[in-house]
Amino acid sequence: MGEKSMAGLLNKFMDFIGIEETEMDDDMYGDEYYEGESQAQTDNVLNMANRSKRQRTAASAASGSNVVSLPTAASMKMIVYHPISYEDTQNIIDNLKSRKPVIVNMEELEIDCAQRILDFMAGAIYALNGSIYKISRGIFVVAPTNYDIIGNDESSDYTDVM
Repeated sequence: MGEKSMAGLLNKFMDFIGIEETEMDDDMYGDEYYEGESQAQTDNVLNMANRSKRQRTAASAASGSNVVSLPTAASMKMIVYHPISYEDTQNIIDNLKSRKPVIVNMEELEIDCAQRILDFMAGAIYALNGSIYKISRGIFVVAPTNYDIIGNDESSDYTDVM
């Protein structure tokens, strides 16, 4: 590719991205002077070229302002609780009220305490229109209304703790 075509390509690229050339390239313009042209005509042509370039730059800047950023998904967190006593149930429900899903692991609790926690969670889930899903023996997922729990075990009965 010749030097003149490379310079033309570079100028087109600079015009496209809105960079205005500040000094004239001597290679692009010949040193010929056309007789009969007055300085006023030359100035008019240069002014029109600069005005056209500014309009293209303004148009590209205006079209660039139409760009709208898409909302990104917030980082979702799953909380895992190993309640030690019935009093830990309040933390589980507070997270549920904050629309965060919680995995509750009650494998190491006594059956009576685990049943009380499960009953309390079931009441809160009902009041908040949430859902509960039994993962395995003593492990449950409780989720607020903005989460759907889907599983292939339709016979999962959350009322049975162990």
